[in-house]
Amino acid sequence: MSNSEDGGSPHEYVLSLYVAVLAAAAIATIVTCAIILGSRPVTDRWPELILFIALVCLCEVKPIMFARSSGIREIVASTTFTFALFLAFGPVLALAAQAVASLFGDLLAKKTPIKMVFNIAQYWVAWGAATLVFVSIQGPDAFGTLGGGSGSWRWSAAVIASGATYFLVNNALVGLAIAFSTNSAIVSMVRSMVFQEAISDCVLLALSPIVIIVADRSLIFLPLLLLPVYAVYRSTSISAQKEHQANHDSLTDLPNRLSFEENLQRRLSQPRMSSHRAAVMLIDLDRFKEVNDTLGHHAGDALLRLIGPRIVDLVPDTGIVARFGGDEFAVLLSDVANEAEALTIAVAIGKALEEPFRIDEFNLEVQASIGVALFPDHGAATDTLIKRADIAMYVAKRLQSGVEVYDPDQDHHSTRRLALVSELRKAIIDGEIVLYYQPKLDLRTGRIDAVEALVRWIHPQLGIVPPAEFIPVAEHTGLIRPLTNHVLATASHQAAAWRASGLGVAVAINLSARNLHDSGIIDEVSENLRIHGLPPECLRLEITESSIMADPVRAKRILEQLHEMGLGLSIDDFGTGYSSLAYLQNLPVSEIKIDRSFVTNLVDNPANQVIVRSTIDLARNLGLLSTAEGVETGPALQWLREAGCDEAQGYHIARPMTAEALTVWMVNHAREADAVASEASTLALAARRGGTGC
Repeated sequence: MSNSEDGGSPHEYVLSLYVAVLAAAAIATIVTCAIILGSRPVTDRWPELILFIALVCLCEVKPIMFARSSGIREIVASTTFTFALFLAFGPVLALAAQAVASLFGDLLAKKTPIKMVFNIAQYWVAWGAATLVFVSIQGPDAFGTLGGGSGSWRWSAAVIASGATYFLVNNALVGLAIAFSTNSAIVSMVRSMVFQEAISDCVLLALSPIVIIVADRSLIFLPLLLLPVYAVYRSTSISAQKEHQANHDSLTDLPNRLSFEENLQRRLSQPRMSSHRAAVMLIDLDRFKEVNDTLGHHAGDALLRLIGPRIVDLVPDTGIVARFGGDEFAVLLSDVANEAEALTIAVAIGKALEEPFRIDEFNLEVQASIGVALFPDHGAATDTLIKRADIAMYVAKRLQSGVEVYDPDQDHHSTRRLALVSELRKAIIDGEIVLYYQPKLDLRTGRIDAVEALVRWIHPQLGIVPPAEFIPVAEHTGLIRPLTNHVLATASHQAAAWRASGLGVAVAINLSARNLHDSGIIDEVSENLRIHGLPPECLRLEITESSIMADPVRAKRILEQLHEMGLGLSIDDFGTGYSSLAYLQNLPVSEIKIDRSFVTNLVDNPANQVIVRSTIDLARNLGLLSTAEGVETGPALQWLREAGCDEAQGYHIARPMTAEALTVWMVNHAREADAVASEASTLALAARRGGTGC
């Protein structure tokens, strides 16, 4: 059996020294075997010998490859026929045949020279140890006669003892090689090797005496022994496939979250590496959903399959690259000198992912947000490091900085965010997501003709969670669609209720950038209008400049479809984005909402007065309504009225309130507006009469 790792090592000197010592021991082994056995005829059973050697070579070049936590492993059935050669024709021929077969198999697999030397050396040393045990029990004369002594208890004991010796020594040597190459704990690695290989090795070794007995009777029946050998192959292959599937992502074939956590836990528990740092990275693709929405899920899957190799190419051989699900990947660097080394690799990964990916004749560009947490600096437990890397990744996404290292100062807010991520879906279902409404005052008539729906999360422990905190969570986790659908359904129901009670106000709903890239919003709006029997003018949709400019072509297409349905469209937070006037003129919008940052200190800030007045004039010239947000004082409201602003919204008019409270407020406001209008009409009539009398 050949179990050597297929990966390189950062500790090449130690591993090379180990292989050199092992090679010297292997040479000494075969010399010792030759001395112990002396000179004797090779055999007079040439057909059996040739057949055994052929079977050794055949099985050695056709191993079963599978992944274990300690590296890529192989199961080879050559053990059965090598042990048969060992017992029937002596260790020298067995070692020679095994060396030729191993070298031939390694050349076909294109393994490195050091691995070729190691594989031959481990076999020779293991079989040399088995030779000493066998000779000490049975004596050297049992070698070289096919089936000789096979009926005695001494021969049977020698076979069992020598087979067990080979098994233990071989797996111990492989375990040492893996421990040296990965800087792992030697005892635990050797123990792991012995337990992992026990079943397959014991079955293969146990078949060897049967091979000898059958060959001694008739070579005709010898090929039948390939059936149980094949059964071992088959069962091992099925077991390896199941283990691989359980520990790997089906789409990318990268290790999955479970495998990643097991490897991280194993790394953190290695006492020999306690003085070394390790790094955990979480990588999230910032524009992956756009690929899915634009080109379909097949293109998204193709992109995910291309992401892994780019990351793997930049990670040291001892590192691990995994896919956690969706568009999130993880990296474990088992041994880094300091934070700077981890950051260098993270930045390189980020730059590599910015290079376009070629899919379906399209050049797709994505960007990544990467969070880094270090062991032991930021934690010594698996869950802690992953959570803190996630916190850093979220900060990188929010700051659009690409890469961030975990900062304890971010922990309070980010820990709260992690709780919100896990609870948001349930909150939507359980009705914790509610709508507050803020009225918009028509500055020309003094009446309320529209309200804005503002989403709030009434958390049972945290109280009211503002949308600025959980909307980004919804966008990041893919919950923005069910959240928007919930808000749309609730607002439509309330608009219908107000319309039925005689309060004909339109309800405005905010759409995020993700909503503008999701054509499903068209069907959802249409369905809600139908269910609640609402005319389209009862709903308005508000979109920020930045959300439009994230994908102008797609946003314009969605907005045009909504406009064709008869919905009013508003540009929210106007003046804070990067849209051009020429582009705005081509959008099917009916309203511009002036951002509160220009309105709050309007009366005392001449510069803001210029901006607001220019925006009002711009809206009028484009045939659009102008609405000022953040009106908090009477003087500001009066200034806006005199400047020709159409509508106003803010705390001076009314704070956001529940639908029930707003219903009462609007009824009272309508009465006051009627009274003011009646008084104004009376005064105007009196003035006209007074003028006539004069």
